[in-house]
Amino acid sequence: MDHQNWNQSQDQGRPGPGSWGPAYEKQVMKETRRCFSRTGFVFLAFLAVSYVSQTAVMTVMAATGLSDRLGYDLSMLMTIFSMYPVAVPLTALLMRWVPGRGEVGRERWGFGKLCGFFVVCMGVLYVGNLIGTILMVVVGGIKGEFIVNDMQELIMSMKPWTTMVSAVIVAPIMEELVFRKFLLDRIAGFGHWTAMAVSGLVFGIVHGNFYQFFYAFGLGMIFAYIYLHTGKITYTIGFHMLINFWGSMLPLGLLKIMETHLVLGSVLTIGNMMVMIGFVICGVVLLIVCWKDLYFLPARDELSAGKRAAAVWCNVGMILFMICGMILFAGSL
Repeated sequence: MDHQNWNQSQDQGRPGPGSWGPAYEKQVMKETRRCFSRTGFVFLAFLAVSYVSQTAVMTVMAATGLSDRLGYDLSMLMTIFSMYPVAVPLTALLMRWVPGRGEVGRERWGFGKLCGFFVVCMGVLYVGNLIGTILMVVVGGIKGEFIVNDMQELIMSMKPWTTMVSAVIVAPIMEELVFRKFLLDRIAGFGHWTAMAVSGLVFGIVHGNFYQFFYAFGLGMIFAYIYLHTGKITYTIGFHMLINFWGSMLPLGLLKIMETHLVLGSVLTIGNMMVMIGFVICGVVLLIVCWKDLYFLPARDELSAGKRAAAVWCNVGMILFMICGMILFAGSL
């Protein structure tokens, strides 16, 4: 579907001339608030179920001695994966409770365009990671202690095959279904900026720490843009897998090389740093040059940006979800 036809399809259902007024605005505000309040409750349930399922599995394995028999890596896989069979289907089911509005696009993107977006994603990954690291160094300095990056420690403690299965294969599939497909299929009609912001912020908050929040938020918005335009969840899953591979398997491999071949490991690490800088520079340049070619469909509700933002964020469900997120972030410090 091209840009013009898509806009026309999105215009269907808008109020006709003369139908706009305070009563209509009040009704739309109420419907928008209800939709996103339910969205907040859905992701609050996602967090709760994930935490309870993982805690329950860890407790059972420790009490029965199963963790000792399985070993560290298999035990970690069972703990990590325990959330998915419950949390993901539950999210899909609960999202039906959220009033759907609009639909995602069906654009066809060429390989070159996808490569350009991947470069931008990698730039956002490194900039966001740098912001999170600097913030944690500052907070650690204020507290007088080093704040551990728990995810980095977890990845470094696992064997490569465990990291590959959990972080590179399974997590991207499950997370893209939850934070892009299930969510954006329901809220696309509220406008691209609103849908992207909600997808990015929810994705960032669920990570539960400042080390990952900034790049998860940025990547979540870009992934949302891709899915809103193409409707291809396979695109964002592929991007997610490549990025997780680059951010987990590559550092792990470089560390292993450093342990046995210091000179070679040092050269490769410097090379990786140069590639990181290249991605950041190229990503910024691409974003500036191609910004005029990006487009963001407006909401169908005719509300002002301020009133829409108030309805989206100032409701019981989203407020409770964000409070829960604050608790997670506070616990990570």
